[in-house]
This record gives sequence, structure tokens and C-alpha cells, in this order.
Amino acid sequence: MMINIGVLVGSLSERSYSQKIANYLMNEYQSVRFVQVNFEILPLYNPDFEKEPPLEWQVFRSVIDQMDALLFVTQEYNLSIPGGLKNAIDVLSVPSPEPHIAYKPALVITDSSGERGGANANIHIQQLLRYIGMTVLNEFITISNVHQRFDPQNRLLNEQVAAQLNGSIRKLVESIDKQH
Repeated sequence: MMINIGVLVGSLSERSYSQKIANYLMNEYQSVRFVQVNFEILPLYNPDFEKEPPLEWQVFRSVIDQMDALLFVTQEYNLSIPGGLKNAIDVLSVPSPEPHIAYKPALVITDSSGERGGANANIHIQQLLRYIGMTVLNEFITISNVHQRFDPQNRLLNEQVAAQLNGSIRKLVESIDKQH
């Protein structure tokens, strides 16, 4: 059985370093089916809409329901989570009627051009995902100085970062295997 991992990239920019990290991981593992799940068209979460959820929420939730795990790759915005990603998590957090992400394995990877690698965002996202019932891997993957980690052709240059990313994906796949 092919493992399906949904990928949510916090930046909406096609040229973001978070997207480059996600692309590296999605190309590195051919034995896993990665599905990048875009969320930029989601209407802002409003509980008043739950009686008749917008079509965008329904489709987004349906795609996530089909995933065995979720991979979050994001940069830090203003010491926290990008707004679009937070909205996507809010849309998923509400059971309608079944929980969409409860007990689903999750891995969080953050990056920044600074020395801390998006540590604040990583902590916030992990707290949020645990609160809403996801099984978050005990990995703290932060990539500092991300702008120095890729060449002009978007290839990851740093072998230490590559090893850390590859190891974390292996652990995510192992956590999925344990659940099945």
C-alpha cells in the first residue's frame, strides 16, 4: 500500500525557501506519494458556516482525509505561523462530523534567513497541532540561514541539512507504518 503524505507549505510564494525544502523532500522519496495541498483559496474560518460549509472547505477536508500523515513546511512570519496556514489548520480542526486530523501523524519543518530557523513558528505549530489531536513527531527541525542552503538551480547544498530532513521523513513513514 502506497503511503500518502499531505504537504502544507506555509508560504504562498512559488519561490519561497519553504517550497524549495518541500520540493526536495517530495523528489527525494519515490516510495511515498506526496500530495501538496494548497490552501490559498480557503475562505477564512467562521463557525457560522459549518451548517453549510463552503465548497473549498469540503474539498480541502476531503483531500486531507485521504492522507496518512501531514508534513508542514513553513517559514516564520512575525515570530509565529503564517496566517494562511493557521486558517487552513482552523478549517481542519473542526469535526464535520468526523475529525479530519485527529491522531494523524505530523512533522513540522521550519526555516528562516536568520539564525533560529523559524524556531518560534515551529514551537507554535507543534503546540497547535498537539492541542487539536494530531500525533506530532518529537522532531525539532529548524533550518537557519536557509537562503545559503540552495544553489541557483534550487538544489539543496548542505549535506547535514539533507541528512536531517531525510531522517525526519523516515521517522514520519515509520510512524505511519506503526499505525497501520
